[in-house]
Amino acid sequence: MALGMWWLTAGLILAAAVVGVVAWIRSRRARSQHARPIANSHRLTRIPGYRRALKRSSLQASLALVTLSVLVVLAAIGSGRWIYQRVEQPEKFNRDIVLCLDVSGSMVDYDVQVIQRYLEMLPGFQGERISLVLWDATAVPVFPLTDDYDFVNDQLKLVADSMESYGSVGSEYFAGTRNSGGASLVGDGLASCALMFGETTDDGRSRSIIFATDNAVNGDALMSLPEAAALTKERKITVYGLDANEFEDAFADEYRVQIEQNGGKYFKLSDESSISAIVDDITSEQTSIIRGAPIVLITDRPAGWLIAILGVLVGYLVLAWRLKL
Repeated sequence: MALGMWWLTAGLILAAAVVGVVAWIRSRRARSQHARPIANSHRLTRIPGYRRALKRSSLQASLALVTLSVLVVLAAIGSGRWIYQRVEQPEKFNRDIVLCLDVSGSMVDYDVQVIQRYLEMLPGFQGERISLVLWDATAVPVFPLTDDYDFVNDQLKLVADSMESYGSVGSEYFAGTRNSGGASLVGDGLASCALMFGETTDDGRSRSIIFATDNAVNGDALMSLPEAAALTKERKITVYGLDANEFEDAFADEYRVQIEQNGGKYFKLSDESSISAIVDDITSEQTSIIRGAPIVLITDRPAGWLIAILGVLVGYLVLAWRLKL
């Protein structure tokens, strides 16, 4: 704890001392000027009751003077702004995450699970940037990388509600994702999500794509899955592949091999723990910390002095009432 305005405290104490001395001198002069001698007053002052009353009055007056002095000193010290100082270095996680969801008909229920899990995780994020891309025949960014979590929360809820209420007015969550022939063009979808991070790869930020699909390609893509997976490796992006295909067939085998060969991790969506495992993996491993400039935090702590002033003030008022001051 430190005194933030020590000069104010010193000035107030000095001023109070000067005022007290001047008042005492003037009081003595006034008493001497108005004093009138009384004959035989020495007999009165010898009475025991008078002596006791005079002694009690003098003691109370002295106590009142001491109390007033303490009150002035406490008020001066308290007004000097007592503060606590501490130095903090803010930290943020420089983690970028793109939710890259296949919105073909067979994927909607799985997409809702992924979105809901991330809605649960949002309150714990600090500095992470999140983006959402929906894709089928074409990819549509719903929102770019941002750490505005209120905005992210609202957008994820809108998309999840739209998926769950498909068929009602305003529920076309897939708008813009079917503007060309084909469906579930996995290579194009993954490549589009990789481009959401921009061209720079050496800025110290970790990059992750949560990629959900069943790899059931229908049509001619501009980029194949192996080409897109190689692109993510080249750009130092970790892909977490969620496979909605419940069968161990060629589609599932190709998906797993391409994800793992290029530094990603493969999960089956039929495993209920997959989404939680991905989230835990990202939050524990795919992170680096940005340390900001040290900040000096100053906190005013006047409470103790105010309580002391209040207590002494009450004592002084009681004494002043008894002395009829």
